[in-house]
Amino acid sequence: MSKVIEILMNEHKEIVKFVGNLRIMCLDFINHNKIDINEFRKSIHFIKTYADERHHQKEEQILFQSMVEHLGVRAENIIKYGMLIEHDLARYHVNSLDEAVSKYEKDASDENKLNILTHALSYCDLLLRHAYKEDNVVYPFGEKNLPKEELARLDMLAEEYEKRYK
Repeated sequence: MSKVIEILMNEHKEIVKFVGNLRIMCLDFINHNKIDINEFRKSIHFIKTYADERHHQKEEQILFQSMVEHLGVRAENIIKYGMLIEHDLARYHVNSLDEAVSKYEKDASDENKLNILTHALSYCDLLLRHAYKEDNVVYPFGEKNLPKEELARLDMLAEEYEKRYK
């Protein structure tokens, strides 16, 4: 397996684990009307810095860009009309969640509670399906079809990208 794919798949494992914890926080909110605003804020921070800035940006700037450049219309359709749209939808849900948490802090209404749950759980569902598609369709397609020299170049770029976070 190429290094870039290995890094991205390992990040998916962290994101899926995080999603499980976020779902538990939502269940506590539903079942016990218990919310830890600081934990939701930490979750939003994790999504923005790890899932989006570190992971999705790496996909967009390294792997996906290369796939579109080298693999033609099929890759362009998968990336532009699938994965990138889902990245934008994830950003919408996390920004809406951030707004809902802020509103709930000021007014603990059922409406604001519903908005927290709606966007948190929508994000969770989206990311689980998204990671599955990438791990089982997009990454294998890229790894199988990109030239070996290009994969080696992407491995180097991914390792350079990772240095920002060490």
